[in-house]
Amino acid sequence: MTKITDERSDISHTGLDRRKFFIWLTAITLVGLGVRLAYMFIVKWDQPIWGDAFTYHWTANGIADGMGWQSWLPKVLTKGGSVFSSPESTWGNFAVSKGVAAENPPLFPFYLSIFSFFGLRSFHWHMLATTGLGVASVFMMGLVGRKIAGPRVGLIAAGIAAVYANFWVYDPLVISEPMGILAGTVVVLLAYRAWDKPTLKRVVALGAACGVAALVRSEFALLLVFLMVPFVISRLKGRSIKERAIMFFSAGIVALLVISPWLIRNAVTFEKPFFMTHDAGLSLQSGNCDATYYGDALGWWSPECPNSGNPPSLETNDFSVRDVYWGQRGRAYMLDHLDRFPVVALARLGRMWEIYRPGSPWGTPSKGQKIAFDITEGRSEKAAQLALLQYWLLVPFSIAGFILLWKRKRTIVPLIVLPILVSLIALYTFGNTRYRSIAEIAIAASAAVAFDAILRWRQVRRSDSVVLKN
Repeated sequence: MTKITDERSDISHTGLDRRKFFIWLTAITLVGLGVRLAYMFIVKWDQPIWGDAFTYHWTANGIADGMGWQSWLPKVLTKGGSVFSSPESTWGNFAVSKGVAAENPPLFPFYLSIFSFFGLRSFHWHMLATTGLGVASVFMMGLVGRKIAGPRVGLIAAGIAAVYANFWVYDPLVISEPMGILAGTVVVLLAYRAWDKPTLKRVVALGAACGVAALVRSEFALLLVFLMVPFVISRLKGRSIKERAIMFFSAGIVALLVISPWLIRNAVTFEKPFFMTHDAGLSLQSGNCDATYYGDALGWWSPECPNSGNPPSLETNDFSVRDVYWGQRGRAYMLDHLDRFPVVALARLGRMWEIYRPGSPWGTPSKGQKIAFDITEGRSEKAAQLALLQYWLLVPFSIAGFILLWKRKRTIVPLIVLPILVSLIALYTFGNTRYRSIAEIAIAASAAVAFDAILRWRQVRRSDSVVLKN
């Protein structure tokens, strides 16, 4: 079934023309805004600043003040003080720079720095700024669903994104996941556009989108390869090798051009080469030690992993040198424990997909390790339990949606690559629900297809019943 046939059929069944679609999509987006603001103001408004949020918040203020991308640490680690700061803290009394850094890809802190530049530099303002990204994702999910299978699927997908906790739970935490989800929706939308009409212009747009997305989350660079290989092999089947090569390399070159300023900056700044961030080695080390191979944190990460090391001093080395040390140490541990790795790999996947020790939506955190870990990551207990319940309810419909798309001969490649990608990341590092965030796009979109099929089935039954009565 072609895209045009899908949309016309959906309009005839639902009366959702373009104007009505966008009216409903706007209303659903406003519902998503209300859900996010309620969670932020009622539950998370007075949260302490720590972890990744600390890094993003202070990095953004540093960029706004002309300091560029630097590493910021709490004074408790340098000069003494409280380990947490309040949402209104200023770095003069709390944060200390440890020098030029590339701890994370640059786009999210740069986005926050725009608000800081105009005086909106408190953590509360950054919470609002990040929440805005989550609201935009609701709208974009509507466009993604519409592109995949028609207007009604778009509205259902947007509705899921509006209320599904695994979409909105990250928004007030001031971390990069909301921007990553938004970037992911753009990439999926452009991937379907390229698949529907494979022109060089659309392929270049997809490459550019993946490049921009890689400046948010490094894994999006790999996502372009995952998208383009099946695109060239399957969608461009029958075209010349030259034309396929032009399409493939054009997307890659454009993506590389987009990220090249960041790569060049890092190449001339740091002693050791790395791709997007100098924390990849630390992430690898954090998931590879006795605590995560044999202990209670099996398949997750543990501070015991890096704490047992002795990295090069920052007084004489830059961050890239330390990251090489962490990476070598993490890989060495993996190689020394290959016999244990299959068990660890299954645990990592089990944790990411909430199969291994997932806990219960109505249990206590101490009895459900996944819930306790989510609280450690910044979620509230109730939000973590709600997210788990909604996830369990959506997954069967998501699987059904993928099957329906397959039977309709509608490509599932732009969606299925998302869970594949995050699973590979879990296998290499550790299983973390947060690292699954971009795969929620695929879960919501495919589930929307299944819900729409149920509505169509009910409509057909109702119509048949009316015919029989007449």
